Amino acid sequence: MLTGWSCTSAEDPEQTTPSIDNAFETIALETETRPPAPPRPSNPTTMAATTPPVSRADDPWTRVVWTRDVGAGTDIVSFSNQLVLMGYDSRDGRGERVLLEQRANYAKPLITPSGKEVVYTLRAQNAVVAIQWGKRKRRHIAAGFALAVWRDPATGDEWVYVGRDEEETDPPSYHSIHRYRLSDPGSGEIVWNAQPVSGDGFQLSADGRYAGGLFPWPRAGVADLTAGTWRQLGEGCWTAFSGDGNTIFWYFDGAHRNLTLVDVETEQRWQVNINGAPGIDGFEVWHPRWANDSRYLVMTGPYTVGRLANKIRGGGTQVEIWLGEFSADFSSVEQWRQITNNDMPDFYPDAWIEPSTTSRPADTRVRPGVDAVARRDAAESRLVMEARVKRAVQVPTPESIMPYKNGLHALDYEVVRVIEGRYDESTLVVAHWIIRDGEMLDTAQRSAGSTHRLTVELYDSHSELEGERLVMSTDAFTLPLYYDVESLP
Repeated sequence: MLTGWSCTSAEDPEQTTPSIDNAFETIALETETRPPAPPRPSNPTTMAATTPPVSRADDPWTRVVWTRDVGAGTDIVSFSNQLVLMGYDSRDGRGERVLLEQRANYAKPLITPSGKEVVYTLRAQNAVVAIQWGKRKRRHIAAGFALAVWRDPATGDEWVYVGRDEEETDPPSYHSIHRYRLSDPGSGEIVWNAQPVSGDGFQLSADGRYAGGLFPWPRAGVADLTAGTWRQLGEGCWTAFSGDGNTIFWYFDGAHRNLTLVDVETEQRWQVNINGAPGIDGFEVWHPRWANDSRYLVMTGPYTVGRLANKIRGGGTQVEIWLGEFSADFSSVEQWRQITNNDMPDFYPDAWIEPSTTSRPADTRVRPGVDAVARRDAAESRLVMEARVKRAVQVPTPESIMPYKNGLHALDYEVVRVIEGRYDESTLVVAHWIIRDGEMLDTAQRSAGSTHRLTVELYDSHSELEGERLVMSTDAFTLPLYYDVESLP
């Protein structure tokens, strides 16, 4: 069984051994013994949203596709056969609706650039499949795992990029990428085999030459598909590349809170927080993905019910689909729309925005670099104080954060005395190192009531932490998060 998947692994996912009747359907599946599933509505696959998304008159035509787990509610990466395929169309007035009701292990559904079709992978059959939006007839495209869809600006042809030759990395990656014309797949053509690529987070530039991805996880970077080369730009997960003419790449941090955006032409980089959306309340989010219009992104959250080391593994009925709109300079997400509102777990979304609204030129303003911001924020935020651990909490183990090898743990402290700097709150949230290179540190445990002299700086001012796993044992999400700069031996 896999121990991890992209940033995390599914919590006891329904592993399956299929008996296959054809390329599209799983007829019989043997599953592991699972704990009882959470209560479900009597007809979960056809359940309507409790509150339809609110649309403004000037909102563009929007379609969103995702998976819904009607089993145990924890299948965040589509391993089980207990999923239905869901969709939302802002123009049909139907709100959330089922696209394919038959339960299967639909994975990474993608909306084609025209918005007319959905491409997904059936993991158990190693099959890439396409359906027309609103139709149920399925077409087999290729063997493998669907990584991305792309439209050739010169011909208008739509292509599906498929990972093949799976590598047994953790998470799995694909040593070769082939592409298939959606209208006439044929035998396809190889476009990449220089480096294994993880299954999630692969997206192409508008001209199709460049692709952002994980080579493989956690090495985030951009590939030149023409030259057969790639360069690493950071470490993280859920990478994305703007596909409408902008040259911006992002990767997601190990705390599941922030995106680091990189302008690949100027090498400028900056952070954008995405777990501050209304209704998320500072909890972890996941599945961030750029829409075809780089003004928009989609994600899932909040993740509140999982185990200590990674709440995302718990999934849960509170997880919804969110559509965000970036500010003009991509420095923040200035508006969020909640696409789903129900008591079912919704995962793995992709969004499509009407192409006629995507003609915004690339933003060319100079943005502050992450390193410059980090040095400034660290200098301004440094505190030295005595603080007391407020409560007893379980320390995450190296096994619990796999496939990560390094980890930090954030705790609540009661402020005893401020020695340097200014801090006006009575509670302080500080992350300290607990795991390095897969080994627990001797200093990992901080018992309740113990007092520590801490030198801390704002966590987000330390860009070197962005790819590390952070476990948050706190409910004080409205307080700033600090980093114990002396916690690493």
